[in-house]
Amino acid sequence: MKYDLKKDGKPELNKTRRPDLLTVPSHCYLAIVGTGDPNTVNFGDRIAALYAIAYPIKMAYKQMSSHDSHYTDYVVPSLCGDWPISEVAINHGNWAKTDFVYTLRRKVTVISLPSQEVVQMLHVGSYEEEQRTFDYLTMFLEDQQLQRTSKTHTEIYLSDARRTAFDRLKTFLQINVVPK
Repeated sequence: MKYDLKKDGKPELNKTRRPDLLTVPSHCYLAIVGTGDPNTVNFGDRIAALYAIAYPIKMAYKQMSSHDSHYTDYVVPSLCGDWPISEVAINHGNWAKTDFVYTLRRKVTVISLPSQEVVQMLHVGSYEEEQRTFDYLTMFLEDQQLQRTSKTHTEIYLSDARRTAFDRLKTFLQINVVPK
């Protein structure tokens, strides 16, 4: 049976434009780690490399014998990115997009993440306009007596930025939280 994050992950991945507190279960995924501005060709090449690896792994399942229980078929999920800011920029007190340290390395690794409490909200629009959604998330945290655990946030891309108008891009924004 295929695991599909969009379907099996409900209600964790609801498509609301309101903040929501949820628990993301532990999971593994392919990742590429890099630094710098995501608005560069190099960044797009790294995303293409992830898909170039993810789909052949998925298709290999069809070639395996039915008695092999070490592999679970899956749907290639939406692209997801974690966006911390470099320590140097944090120490200077200001930052730019070139200071991002993202997880999407020239070498692909499998990363295992623990279960996490997050606040998530659907952002519709360009990545440049995400601050307004973060402002709503901040108000939600105050109202719910929650606090962020770090300056890192996660983005789950429901739209392909190469094929979708910027004002129609859909992205889940997640921040890890704990009670105050």
